[in-house]
Amino acid sequence: MKRQSAMVVRQSLLRLMTGMASSLFLIAGLMYLVERTGTEVNLAMVFESLKAIPSEVLWLYTLIVVANTLARAVRYRLLVDTRTDAPKTRFAPLLVVTAVRNMVVDLLPARIGELIFVGMLKRACATPPASGLAAVALSLLLDIVVLIPLLAGVALAPLTGPALREGSLPAALLLMVLSVAAALVLWPGLRLMARWCQGIGADRPWIRRPVAFLSDIADALNRSRRAGILGKALAITVVIRFLKYSGLTLLFFAVVSGPGVQDIDTVVTDVVAALVASEVGASLPIPTLMSFGAYEAGGAAALGLLGYPLALALLVLLTVHVASQILDYAIGGICLVVFFLISPGRKNHHREHENLSAPSSRRGAYFGLAALALVLAAALLLYQLDRVRSARSLVGPPAGAIAASQDALATAPNGPDGWLVWSSNRYGNHDILRMQLQDRRISRLTDHPHTETFPRISPDGRAIVFMRSRQPWVSLRDLVHWDVHLLDLETGQEQLLAEYAGAPTWSADGESVFFQRRGVEFVERNLSSGKERVLFRSASGGLPAGVKLYEPSLSADRKRLAVTLRGSRRMTAILDATGTLRDTGDGCQLIWAPKDRFVYWIGDGGRMQNQVYRRQGSGGAALPWLDLPAPYSHEYFPKLNRDGQYLVLGASAGGHEHDVADYEIFLWRVGEPADRALRLTFHSGNDNWPDIFIER
Repeated sequence: MKRQSAMVVRQSLLRLMTGMASSLFLIAGLMYLVERTGTEVNLAMVFESLKAIPSEVLWLYTLIVVANTLARAVRYRLLVDTRTDAPKTRFAPLLVVTAVRNMVVDLLPARIGELIFVGMLKRACATPPASGLAAVALSLLLDIVVLIPLLAGVALAPLTGPALREGSLPAALLLMVLSVAAALVLWPGLRLMARWCQGIGADRPWIRRPVAFLSDIADALNRSRRAGILGKALAITVVIRFLKYSGLTLLFFAVVSGPGVQDIDTVVTDVVAALVASEVGASLPIPTLMSFGAYEAGGAAALGLLGYPLALALLVLLTVHVASQILDYAIGGICLVVFFLISPGRKNHHREHENLSAPSSRRGAYFGLAALALVLAAALLLYQLDRVRSARSLVGPPAGAIAASQDALATAPNGPDGWLVWSSNRYGNHDILRMQLQDRRISRLTDHPHTETFPRISPDGRAIVFMRSRQPWVSLRDLVHWDVHLLDLETGQEQLLAEYAGAPTWSADGESVFFQRRGVEFVERNLSSGKERVLFRSASGGLPAGVKLYEPSLSADRKRLAVTLRGSRRMTAILDATGTLRDTGDGCQLIWAPKDRFVYWIGDGGRMQNQVYRRQGSGGAALPWLDLPAPYSHEYFPKLNRDGQYLVLGASAGGHEHDVADYEIFLWRVGEPADRALRLTFHSGNDNWPDIFIER
């Protein structure tokens, strides 16, 4: 008995590893397709979307699932109880088994999980396996048949999209052919096969038992046909399909109404078509874990053909799948406990079925291959997620449009008198804009065909420095192909300060500008003399060789450099005058606060994997500082004003790429609750790297 239990555990673990690897490979493949479309998806939004589903929607979906389970149990009882000489199946244990079936049906590919239902039905209800298999086969056939008029109606409905109409009629015809073929196999086919096997196996004892079992299935199918119950079962199937797709459609629209899923106008017929395609994908003979990957692939393919963004389709379907699985498994798990309480114990464990166990050497090889596949799948998925993030930066983003009413735009903030600058592509390419805080009036400071970003205001507020690309579009991931310019705000005159330079900042006295050059040097330029001096360089003065310097920030006393390192080392660190490099942890955009009171940066954590942290110098603890409420809670580009009372920053509803995603600009008075932060921009384009000046 112990050996059999260990064998079952090993086989289950092997199936789990194989299914998980297959699911990860499929999701990685979907991410690759998303990358090819030039869009991005942040999987953290799945968690945020799940949290944002209203509780009343979850309760209503749960009631729909319960009603669906009741309808399925009624149909199974109708299909199983075809013998006039046998007692009726008890409904309570059948209902429990049906609920467990809803949980485990997707654990194995191609609906093989239905076999678990047959075994549990025998144990809890004493239903012969042949009758259980016949009921399952008829249920699957009825599930297919009921889709034929649905697809035909979609094909003929004038309100549906042309792509959906064109694809629905061939699909309906295909299902009709499959249904007729399945009916021929189930009724005369199985009976003829059983008779043929009996004829060739008359002198073969080993074939008698399988033939008898096949004959029992054929008898159960014929009893169902002769009893005249198929019409009632088809009517119940219509109710089952209606309840199922109603519940999933309810979840779908709850997700698309949540954070990070905006500007999508979904049509009910499109959603139902996608959900049907998802179910077809989940039924394919692919050894996935709970159909993850296959389910999303089917639905995303349908939505993609209907013209919906692939990245958004993947995000929504994955969220719907997770939500439905959580609720289905919660109900099924409860019923599984009830099943073991109400079902009789198993007897006659005198056989250990050693024939199911492979030799130990082969088992080890199988586990090794499964583990290798799982590791490779996880690595490929992580790589592809990073590729999805970076691929969109290869081309400039669309300019977007105003995403709020004029009343919202005109609302004056209850805040300070001042102005801010930032980079925005709302006029076609990234320019530097300025906004007056009191009336939200926006003016355009630059108008150039190349990309302009990272504006920083001089201490006296009379000028800004910024970086301009050396060709029309350069990604912020490229640290080389930029020049630093100075703009006099009073005269409007521009001055080229440094070539192949970026991330400019000011000295506290306004006499010098600092910048990184080619990603490997931190340089000071004196504005009066025009002389440059390299203060820090990769592979010298304590900096490791091969590192790239992102957004370096020099302390006010000019003795310590706060910098994000990438390349040969990945860290945020403070480099002091002695050449000692102190690791401050993970994250990016490490900046000194005014008068070097503390450093602050973007780190992991919070609602959408990002939030603003602060630390006293290089020795204190990292403390969470600001995490904006959803939906705009993916924070970046934090910048304090000169006295440290106000923080301006950008935040997206899920997109990550700094110069591509839909970031909005927010203003926060330091110390106030996060939900008091004021949203300043309302535009679907990209807004990044703000800086603020408070009038005195």
